[in-house]
Amino acid sequence: MAALGATALALGFGLTPATAEAQDWPSGAVQLLVPAKAGGGTDAGARIISAQLQEQIGEGVVVVNSPGGGGAVAAEQVRTADPDGQTLLYYHTGFLSTYHTGGYDHSPVEEFTTIATFPVGGSFALAVDADSPYQSVDELIAATKETPDKVTLGVQFRSGSHFMAGLLTKASDAQFRMVEAGSDADKLVQLQGGQIDAAFVNTPGTLQYVENGDLRILATIAGNPERDPGAPDFPSLHELGYEEAVYGLDFIVLGPAGMDAGLVEQINEAFAAVLGNADVTEKLAQMRMPISPMGVAESQARIASSSEAVKATAEMLGLTN
Repeated sequence: MAALGATALALGFGLTPATAEAQDWPSGAVQLLVPAKAGGGTDAGARIISAQLQEQIGEGVVVVNSPGGGGAVAAEQVRTADPDGQTLLYYHTGFLSTYHTGGYDHSPVEEFTTIATFPVGGSFALAVDADSPYQSVDELIAATKETPDKVTLGVQFRSGSHFMAGLLTKASDAQFRMVEAGSDADKLVQLQGGQIDAAFVNTPGTLQYVENGDLRILATIAGNPERDPGAPDFPSLHELGYEEAVYGLDFIVLGPAGMDAGLVEQINEAFAAVLGNADVTEKLAQMRMPISPMGVAESQARIASSSEAVKATAEMLGLTN
């Protein structure tokens, strides 16, 4: 029997060799590298998913917050890890922006393994402090033209928020002073502290501050022109006439290049099962962050297509090196 080898045994039981090899996953605790600070929307979603994933696979899933370098530090740890599925990156497609603007040297599409892509129903909010003099997007834009380079717009350079800011600037001829404001959690603090006048922050994370009376949302931006169903009281930038301001993000799970195909399918299916869990669905809905699973082939096609679109946008905005 031993002379048949693993391949023959696998085929004899109707499995591909890749599927047979994948059954050892996980071999211990799985590290989920999250390039975001604790407290933001990306981190919160990762923790909801990881808690259920831990039950799903019967091993620990450790969320490691590593926001350094706009995601580059976490990405490098995953890129250079063993391709055994024990070290994974949980982030969003803002990572593509970082790559296409020169903030990271390794292609998320070509130098990693795409395990899963999760389209996100939701948006980002153009937010200001509750005491801000700007009651509308038009007022904010007008102020930038009256006093060029004075109104500060907080972004994370080379990330999705930088692209959103660039698209709004292109659509409106605004003259913001864009400043590095870090992650969403950082932006929320700086908005309330008056260090920045406005910022693009994920809408679910912003709404609690709106409800508390600390912030105000002027408009939203998403991957489609419509209002965000999770925040229907706020107009989209496209609706207000800024038609080029359309930009959305997907969450992604990446592993090192060279992962076994059967292992990739197994991990993808584990995440899909998590997102099919009613408790997880409810918690994400409460965060106004509905997430949908996709299979491996769909995920890989979607991230490749997104990468090309981000590259074209970066070139249009003059953000490439």
